[in-house]
Amino acid sequence: MQFEQGANPARVKAANQAAILKTIYHCGPIKRSEVAQRLGLTLPTITTNINSMMARGIVRETGSAPAGGRFVGRRAHPVDIVPESRHFIGVEIQGARRTVCLLDYRGRALYTREHAGEERDYRRNMELARDMIHRALSVCGMGLDQIAGIGVCLPGLVDTQRGILEIRPSYSWTHKDIRGDMSDLIGYSGPIHVENNACARTYGAQLFRREALGGAQTFAYLFLSQGIACPLVLNTAMDFGSVVGSGEVGHMVMIPDGEPCSCGNRGCLEAYSSDSAVLRLCTQALERGGAPVLRRLCGESPPTMEQVVAAQEEGDADVAAIVDRAVYVLGVAVANINNFTCPSLMLIEGKLFCRPSNWDRLLEVVRQNLCGVIRTGTQFIFVEPDPFSGAMGAAAMAICKDLETYIEL
Repeated sequence: MQFEQGANPARVKAANQAAILKTIYHCGPIKRSEVAQRLGLTLPTITTNINSMMARGIVRETGSAPAGGRFVGRRAHPVDIVPESRHFIGVEIQGARRTVCLLDYRGRALYTREHAGEERDYRRNMELARDMIHRALSVCGMGLDQIAGIGVCLPGLVDTQRGILEIRPSYSWTHKDIRGDMSDLIGYSGPIHVENNACARTYGAQLFRREALGGAQTFAYLFLSQGIACPLVLNTAMDFGSVVGSGEVGHMVMIPDGEPCSCGNRGCLEAYSSDSAVLRLCTQALERGGAPVLRRLCGESPPTMEQVVAAQEEGDADVAAIVDRAVYVLGVAVANINNFTCPSLMLIEGKLFCRPSNWDRLLEVVRQNLCGVIRTGTQFIFVEPDPFSGAMGAAAMAICKDLETYIEL
């Protein structure tokens, strides 16, 4: 692909710069000649831009490449990103918990922190996130002027262009200006990117699980928490893929006129298979005097998903039935997703799948409900739940946007 042709020199120059930086980011250490070959640009164009990036401290030479042939001369020096040249903050706000991380340019975590506790007030959640960001900067000895971008993610329908949370039904949050409010609260004038928390995890997967993604042309990220989402990503080897929609599969109707859902509809997937649904049903079982193992584990406190899975493991029949029903309905939904989109790969993250037997049950149901005519052999990877995967994904999103919009001033 030829980048340097075109009628608008400024736009072409910016496109060249971003393409070169992304190539170094994803393929480094890499020789200048290899960058030129990959992008179809002339070597002088590559050299000029890389030298400028080196002068700004974003890129550096990493040693000498092996000399080949019988020619004598200066060996080609591969170049790579300077990890400590830029830093990014990621925040996830879930209501019941908030997490923050601070990453370098290569995605290495310099700081992570979690604040747990139910908090339904929007403003208070934002203030807690602000305090966590300032704490991260203080611990790392940095100022806001050293942060190249901030990513914020949260459940719900998000307008990524405007940085607005359109709606989060379970908390009755509507039309919240996340970007503007965060900027005002922390006093930051740099770029702030806002995304649905399942979509943010797809950015994290592309940055931190690139080897697992392999050459998958498309992948889906099924995320189970208080709700359920499954965004689809068009993946490319040389770039962060494009997220196709927020993947709010939690509100696909699985059982018409079924259980009420937080969205106001009935029979949604979220009403049967989300963490919220499982905990609600387990609580009802406890109130009826059932689920004896779970009662022993949680006492008089509300049960947690970790305790639910442990009770299932110990043979609590009431809990096992609830979990089996949740996994069954989810398996039908996953089969529908695969029948419709046929992704090469699906990553699945959820506390229900801390128990491998639930993997087997889910895949059994998926196989039973796949359309044999279009069966494509989607690969399933179960991701170990990580309390920081959302914040890390939000920071990865900020890194991605930085690479896409890099313009030398």
